[in-house]
Amino acid sequence: MDAILNGILTSQHSDSLKKKLITKVTENSSKPQPVHVIRSVLQISSSWFLQGESDIAVSEGLQVYISWAKYNLKTFEAFFDREFLLSLFSYRGKQEANAVLLLEASMELLQRSSSYSGHVKVVEAKAISYVREHPSIDCLTNFVNFLSKFRECLPKGDFVSTFCVSLIHSLSMCSIPQDHTEIFKYIKNVDRICFLIHDIWNNADSDVIMDSLKAIFGIISAIEETEPSFCLGAVVRNIPEKMIEVIVKYAIGSNVDNTRMTTALQRVVDWLQWPTATNVHMWIITFFRSLAGAKKYSILITVTETKVEQVCQKLEFSAVREGALSVLTHMLLGFQHSPEPFHKILPQMVKIIEILTKENTTMLKQLSDLLHCCFFLHAGYPDLYDPILEALKGIAPSSEEIKSRLEESHWQVQQSGTSKYVSKVTQRSETGKTGLFNLGNTCFMNSILQALFMCDSFRRDTLSYQASPDQPVISQLQQVFAFLSQTQRPAYAPMTFSRMTRPSWFVAGHQQDCSEYLRYLLDQIHEQERTRQKKEKLAKELADSENQATEETATDTDSCDKKSVITSLIEDHFGGIMVTTVTCLNCKTQSSRKEEFSDIPLAFPEYKPIITQESGDKTKPETEPKTQCLHLNDLLQYYLKPERLTGDNQYFCDKCESLQDGERRISIVQPPEHLIVTLLRFSYDPKIHARSKIFQEVKYPRTLILPKNQATETKNANSRRSLRSAVSRQIEKCGVDLNTQKGEVYGLNAVVVHSGTSSESGHYYAYSRHSLFQDPESVMTTLSDCTDEDGIDFLQDKWYLFNDNRVSYAQYNSFCSVTQRFTKDTAYLLFYKRIDPQNSENGGVDLNKSIRPSEVDPPLQDKLRQLVSKDNALYLQEQEVSEQKRASRKRPVSQTSSWFYKQDEDQGPPGSCGGSSGFDSSGPRFVF
Repeated sequence: MDAILNGILTSQHSDSLKKKLITKVTENSSKPQPVHVIRSVLQISSSWFLQGESDIAVSEGLQVYISWAKYNLKTFEAFFDREFLLSLFSYRGKQEANAVLLLEASMELLQRSSSYSGHVKVVEAKAISYVREHPSIDCLTNFVNFLSKFRECLPKGDFVSTFCVSLIHSLSMCSIPQDHTEIFKYIKNVDRICFLIHDIWNNADSDVIMDSLKAIFGIISAIEETEPSFCLGAVVRNIPEKMIEVIVKYAIGSNVDNTRMTTALQRVVDWLQWPTATNVHMWIITFFRSLAGAKKYSILITVTETKVEQVCQKLEFSAVREGALSVLTHMLLGFQHSPEPFHKILPQMVKIIEILTKENTTMLKQLSDLLHCCFFLHAGYPDLYDPILEALKGIAPSSEEIKSRLEESHWQVQQSGTSKYVSKVTQRSETGKTGLFNLGNTCFMNSILQALFMCDSFRRDTLSYQASPDQPVISQLQQVFAFLSQTQRPAYAPMTFSRMTRPSWFVAGHQQDCSEYLRYLLDQIHEQERTRQKKEKLAKELADSENQATEETATDTDSCDKKSVITSLIEDHFGGIMVTTVTCLNCKTQSSRKEEFSDIPLAFPEYKPIITQESGDKTKPETEPKTQCLHLNDLLQYYLKPERLTGDNQYFCDKCESLQDGERRISIVQPPEHLIVTLLRFSYDPKIHARSKIFQEVKYPRTLILPKNQATETKNANSRRSLRSAVSRQIEKCGVDLNTQKGEVYGLNAVVVHSGTSSESGHYYAYSRHSLFQDPESVMTTLSDCTDEDGIDFLQDKWYLFNDNRVSYAQYNSFCSVTQRFTKDTAYLLFYKRIDPQNSENGGVDLNKSIRPSEVDPPLQDKLRQLVSKDNALYLQEQEVSEQKRASRKRPVSQTSSWFYKQDEDQGPPGSCGGSSGFDSSGPRFVF
């Protein structure tokens, strides 16, 4: 009979005829046949099914085998012995996966036989080795189908875990077919395998699941040339969230180096591509949070940078879109130290938005929220953001929602599941502002830098300025501003800036006068820019002289040069012009001299203590006499008050050709954009032979009228004139005597406070707010309702206290009365911003909330951006190393830190110079 079958198969007949002939032979299986014939047919039919070269051999071989076995069970039972069974498990050949199908068909026929239980034990014993030795999707699928039908063949006891681990290892080696038509079959087969694994897990204890998950982690963390199949994502799709946290904790707590951990997480991200891996995003996010909590930032940086584009691309496909968006959101909102990953995905965004607009408006809203958070976080790139904003068509979250999401998503606020320790040293101020380290009595510099930084137009122009190599000071100031804007560090240490801008007569490590430092700093920036302008002008004139064809052309060029006035950055923002006029009281001749100024020094007029009246006619001074609280306007009038030049101070009149009594008068003819006022609190005391401090309290208003002397005002000044008139009238109604007919309106921007008794000691700190102002017209509509001059305010009433590396929120009333509460703390420098109706911000823009490119700082120049981004990455690495050292010591770390001490307004001055700077520096420290 076997010869007949071989003859039919090797004949030249058509396949249809061959099938009919083989069917005839098969029908004979129901008739009595000799044992050797039955065995020979079983042998040849099983050989066809396992080794057949043609489709008909494979398909007909199984049918012949089943039919002859079914009608000849006793002979078949003897044929299908232990040896034949073992041969199926060890079979290697073209139809390797068919060995399990042959096993399945045989076991179905033998279920009632006496040999069945023995065969079950053999299969159970060989199950683990089979899945290890047959890492192909067809073999595994057929074997899993067999085990699902014959569950008694599943390994038991301690071997359950080993079987699952072996099955997972083999599945990881099942490569995805290149033929797209085979992919759906492949997906179904993987799901069938995973279903058996999940079924085993459901009926086993948690140790089996844990062993399987550990095996998966070992597979994906292995550094090998062959990538494990990302179909492993289907294995973990039904794991409870609690178990996810357990395995992630195990993975991070194990002795796995960063390279392997990075590889593992990158491969988990690859699982997002698997359409049935429904909860993979939970794994990825849990990994990210736990790694952030453990301060393993280098892994997070690498994975985000290498995988963010791949994750974003998955938003195009509905099957994996939800998980991809969750992971993309966590990546971008956590990666706050650089815009690079966000900018990588922008080219894909318009296309994705178009797809979501048609397919899923709910996810479009989620994507819009994410994008707006990133616009806010990495503001200042209109060329990149405008097309996306246009595509989103106004879909945006509120600024409060944006700020809240960014704060809760930052890597540095994630807590590790393996440790309750959260280092306060890594926390930024709740204000979002960056502090400045005290480098050893450098609070005089820090307070000035913070005040200048909050002068918004000056900061913007400084960051946009294209400095030359001959302008090192402005270059360093740009760097300081860049770090204050975008560093992830709680505080920045401006060491290079300090060395470069410290006057030669300032002794390092000693306290200095912040007003003197400010003047020196502004002068350095101004002079270096002037030097550059002179060089450029000289070079231009030299080039023009070589190219001029006629004398007439040269004359025209000179004429144009004389008409053009080139100003410097400092002149544009802080430069003003005043005129000093001296009048001879004898001949009435006047002589005038124009002077540029960057600050106005206001001296204190002599004052007498206030005496309290006792009952009766007696008077008795208080134990500590109070002094009259002066108004800043009083000091301005005192400064601008005409001065008599008599006696030893007579004036030499050129017309009279002799010394004459005179009168000197100062008038401001060109007010600056940012007015700096210095209160001259330090004077030389001959009694003690040292500079002493005047502690008299001064009322400095939110809105100031600076007297200005100008004969005529242009039509363009009408709006400023009407504003000034309205504000002046209301201020005088509030009881302040301005004593001026013309002037400019200014809003208080910053106050530098000195705490101490002399300029050579003590501490400086600053109160400041952004210098943006609302539309003056909107303020003027409520102007008449103000009964107190403090109610007149054109700037946003959101104040900050900058105290070296500590930054906190503040209130105007708290620092206005600081001298009453802390007698050594007095306002020293005042910064005012000119209120110009022509340059007001739209609708009271808040730089802390705005996401519109026109309202925020310009994008950092490439050099600065790279510098800050590199340092942000370095800072994350520093935190990672610090956490590793802390974990290795395994002992509690102090939770207290004077760095982040929150000052109570009524417990004393907010800080002291030299304390809690974190730097060991030489020189004396003055603490009050």
